[in-house]
Formats: sequence, C-alpha cells, structure tokens
Amino acid sequence: MTFAVLNDMFSVKNFASVILVSSVLYASSGMGQEQPAAGAAAPTNAGTQQDAAAAPAGQQQPAPQARVQKFDDWYYRCVDGKAADGSATTSCEAAQIATVKQGEQSVNVLTLAIAKTPATSAPTQKGGKPVASDLVLTTVVPLNMYLPAGLGIDAGDKPVVQLVYRNCNQAGCWSQQKLDAKMVAALTKAADGVGHVQMMNGQKVNIKFSLKGLAAALDALEKPASN
Repeated sequence: MTFAVLNDMFSVKNFASVILVSSVLYASSGMGQEQPAAGAAAPTNAGTQQDAAAAPAGQQQPAPQARVQKFDDWYYRCVDGKAADGSATTSCEAAQIATVKQGEQSVNVLTLAIAKTPATSAPTQKGGKPVASDLVLTTVVPLNMYLPAGLGIDAGDKPVVQLVYRNCNQAGCWSQQKLDAKMVAALTKAADGVGHVQMMNGQKVNIKFSLKGLAAALDALEKPASN
C-alpha cells in the first residue's frame, strides 16, 4: 500500500460496526492502567477480539445495534452489553476513521477512539465527590509500520501525545494512551490534527484528520449514556 496521498487528502468513514474500537483492548487486557512499554507482549486473546472488529459483519454473531450520533467529523457511539455477572452495561466512545481512496476502495489509514476507563469501583474524593473517569485514546494504523517510531499526534501544529504501539494483527497496529486535561484541551481547541508514522522502508508519513466535532462528542461521552 502506498501512502503518498495521505499528506493531501483524507475522508471520514461512517461507523457501522457494533464493536467499539476502544473496548477491544480493554476487554483483552483490562487496560486503564499505564500503557505497556515498547515490546511488551499483547494478551493472548487480544488478536482474536481485534480481528473480530475488522471481520465482515456477516461472520459475526447477532449483536445489538450501535446508537450513533454525529458531531461534524466525529461520532459518538454506544453499545449495550452484559458484564460477567450478567448485569447490563453500556460502552460508549467518541471516534473517527480517516480513510484515503485506493482505486475504487476507501482504505482505513487512521482510527481514533476516545473512551472512559472501565469502571471497576466508585472512588470518591474528599467530601464524597466522585472521581472523574480517565479518558483513553485508542488508535489503529495499517501494518508495515516501523514500531520503535510509535505514533505521534499533533493538534494544529503542536505535538500533543506520543503513543507506543501495543501490538499488531491483521486489523493493523494498535496503541492506547491515557489523555490528561492538557492533551484533551489541545485536541478539542484545534480544527485539524496530524498523525505522524514511519513505515518499514523509512518513509515518514503525515496522516491528516479532522478535530471538528470532537469537543461535542466528548461532552456527550461525559454524560450518562441513555438507551
């Protein structure tokens, strides 16, 4: 695959899958802890769940329809499910897929998904106020990346976050990183972003994406999910 066009053009793909990008690594690893160091082994079941996210819908078991709201170039998606104890759960994320045209097909070149860390308890601050959930960015890029270079994300013309690749499978190369308040502010105030990657042949590529609508999508994410 050639990435020569990524510096000049991209489009945003609609979300039809009911599998949330951000939940794939959580389900396999209990992420929400610190991002693993470069070279850390991925959980053994991560590949299976990530592959399922990329497989044709016809090969999946029947699943509930995702509830989707569009905010400019970002989507807020929620999917209902069940926890291990059988209780009802709702998982949500703010997401975008940047694509480029390869002939007649649209090819995913950068998937971005932001979600809250999974709730394992209800921690409170002094005075009984609940502690705000952390936001975590999950990304997927195509294969054939030079892994030690990682993935850099800029907002406007300023670097915001550098991600370490967690693992790769047929769906692409995955990374995940907590976002602090400064990172979130930078992303929501800018109109455009750029992802910086390096391919195995040494070519450095800039993947443009839109940040329009991210602030509104994150506002929806912070509110209690409704059916």
